[in-house]
Amino acid sequence: MPLILKHTEPLWGVWKIEEDSEVLLSQLTHTDEYLPSLEKLRTEKRKQEWLSVRVLLKELLGEETQISYRTNGAPYLPEKEMHISISHTNGYAAVILNEHTPTGIDIEHRSDRILKVRSRFLSPEEEAYIDKEHTVEHLLICWCAKEALFKRIGQSEVDFREHLHISPFPYSESGSLTVTETRTPQTATYTLNYMFINICFANTWFLVTTVIN
Repeated sequence: MPLILKHTEPLWGVWKIEEDSEVLLSQLTHTDEYLPSLEKLRTEKRKQEWLSVRVLLKELLGEETQISYRTNGAPYLPEKEMHISISHTNGYAAVILNEHTPTGIDIEHRSDRILKVRSRFLSPEEEAYIDKEHTVEHLLICWCAKEALFKRIGQSEVDFREHLHISPFPYSESGSLTVTETRTPQTATYTLNYMFINICFANTWFLVTTVIN
């Protein structure tokens, strides 16, 4: 079911995957076109993720449209002059659309596993400002920010420590921050929005980040 739908640019939404693949497929019109791709997916979970993105895209656009993939795995819309980014986590799917520029989105379930991999994506300078009272949450914001930025720039061979940089920011459950990439000659800087969402009945938190320019 749709959890969040934002119909002003950039369009974005989050889908809580409660339906099985058959129910999700029934919400789409061009079912025969999807069957070859679905047959390549080995698990029910992957089928649910794949279909929920297409149902969410239909909800955002008000019409069904095809998603294709470039050789590097990045999604694009062959029938629309719009940029798209996609993310999944633990029973949720997210999509963002931007008519004018490439964009990025990342969604992550709250997990202490982030503590084990922090050194792989944070520089010493970024580590220095992590809030010790909200370490997991602050690290998740940084991880999602770099994932969303990675999708935005669309480059290969990106080192998250060396090429993607986050300006210091205080921990908060929602807000914006500044990110810079040094992977391209442009070394562009972007603003990124983020928010934690609490699904009270399941005692679950997850985080969404979106690159807005």
